[in-house]
Amino acid sequence: MTATRRPGDVGHNGDASFAYLFPEAGLIAKLERLSLAGGSRVKGTLAGKRRSTSLGGSQEFADYRPYAPGDDIRRIDWNVYGRTGKPYLRQYWDEQELHVSLYIDISDSMSGFGGERHNKLTGALRLAAAVGYAALCGGDRLTVRTFSGQAMDEGVRLAGGRASSLPLFSYLAGHRPKPSGASNDTNTLSNDNTKQEIHGTGSSDLSLPFRLPGRLPRRAGVSWVFTDGWYEQGIAETLLALKSAGQHVVFVQLLSPEEIDPRLDGELRLIDAELGTGKEVALSSGRLKDYRAALSAYREELRTICANRGIPFAFMDTSSSTSDQVALLATIPNTLRL
Repeated sequence: MTATRRPGDVGHNGDASFAYLFPEAGLIAKLERLSLAGGSRVKGTLAGKRRSTSLGGSQEFADYRPYAPGDDIRRIDWNVYGRTGKPYLRQYWDEQELHVSLYIDISDSMSGFGGERHNKLTGALRLAAAVGYAALCGGDRLTVRTFSGQAMDEGVRLAGGRASSLPLFSYLAGHRPKPSGASNDTNTLSNDNTKQEIHGTGSSDLSLPFRLPGRLPRRAGVSWVFTDGWYEQGIAETLLALKSAGQHVVFVQLLSPEEIDPRLDGELRLIDAELGTGKEVALSSGRLKDYRAALSAYREELRTICANRGIPFAFMDTSSSTSDQVALLATIPNTLRL
């Protein structure tokens, strides 16, 4: 029997958002069988489906400990007492919710490459929707924020459960790239009720929006960062800040086919999508070879930065489908799991 999307999962008002984020049939059913790896950072205030690092009152046995005066005698294992003559208490794992945060780069460089088919921002939004939906189906609490330049919005905070998928999809689809020809003079950051227009140029420092008050998670959990990584500085600082906030971090870099293997030739003027500056260049096969080598070296640099901090690194080509990207993530330790 093939699982299909249930109408109640999204609702009539979310059909357009759902169609944009999940153009592939069958992906939703696969996501419901996945969960996010959280390491040992499972701390929460409400009961959930995750095993905590502390002991509590779930039904999963953890260990025995000797009885101490004042303990509840109903927790004594009388079978053990009959064999040893000593009272021991059964202990159980505490199951708590996992706090998940998704950070999505919506800067101009994300929406300016790949065309409509392989757009990086669309790829990031779809992959974030997949990861976020898997988290909600697993009962995890979810916070989703977008950032651009020196700004980061308030985002949306969602309780665990499939019922929270509609506001998740609506929020993400609200950040879809502007149609061709639309002005890029401003970066729009939105939440459930308001839209903030951030005027001015972009930034080459990834850490700036993460330095804003209240933008780092307040509780230990899992944080995913979706970006093209086109920053001169601030990546290592951002990852360190998230780790210091008690986060299991996953860093996802998305690049379009045009960036991975550009098909350009001749004398061109290249414009920096973030800073608005330009440079005259004469492109030849030799220059493009140098570019590909530099890009490969930069990707390895990012991988090394992440590896040195125990952070999973995932590289995504936006020409691949979201299903293929999810399958790739499932092969990377400490990202997604069945």
